[in-house]
Amino acid sequence: MVRVGQTFASLITAAMLLVCSGAALAQMKGIEASDREAAKRLADYLCTTCHGAEGHSKFPLYPHLAGQQTAYLEAQLHAFRAKTRGDQEAHDYMWGIAGNLNDNIIKGLAEYYSALKPAAGKPGAAKDVAAGKALFEKGDATRGVAPCAACHGLAAEGLSIFPRLAGQQGQYLARQLTQMQTKLRDSPIMHGVIKDLNLDDILVLSIYLQSL
Repeated sequence: MVRVGQTFASLITAAMLLVCSGAALAQMKGIEASDREAAKRLADYLCTTCHGAEGHSKFPLYPHLAGQQTAYLEAQLHAFRAKTRGDQEAHDYMWGIAGNLNDNIIKGLAEYYSALKPAAGKPGAAKDVAAGKALFEKGDATRGVAPCAACHGLAAEGLSIFPRLAGQQGQYLARQLTQMQTKLRDSPIMHGVIKDLNLDDILVLSIYLQSL
């Protein structure tokens, strides 16, 4: 990801000009169509820097967006804009990007990415995949760990506000789980669910989910 500075500021400025140019289409296409087009242009111009073409990230610590749940993407963009999601990457990158987005552009971005084909999974060691699958589907009653599938779906496809995890970057998943566990990323529900996971649990879960 480009660091905050002159080059990054130039990208933001240019991207915002692209978004604003969508207003010129409003009279011809209607506001909904113009916002959808502006959102796609913004995604193609700026979001691909970290999240890749068609929402398939090439960087292990930046998430795939393709095929993600619309409601989840909207909620995260609103949180970035409001600066209520305070993990380091949000602070360093997404606050500045989302700060200039209006509700219609946020909705357009969410709909654009959710409609794209999800990234293909990456195979992992069979032992790790099996351990992660068991924990994801069944949890661990001895430690009071609930099954992840209860909210994220048996195939980890997500549901509404609960994000798609299938095929997601393993390193990204491991980092987010660690940050939510330590409250560096504020997510009270997730903190309660994963607070008793150990590092091995997080590792095998991430490997399994990346393999889907």
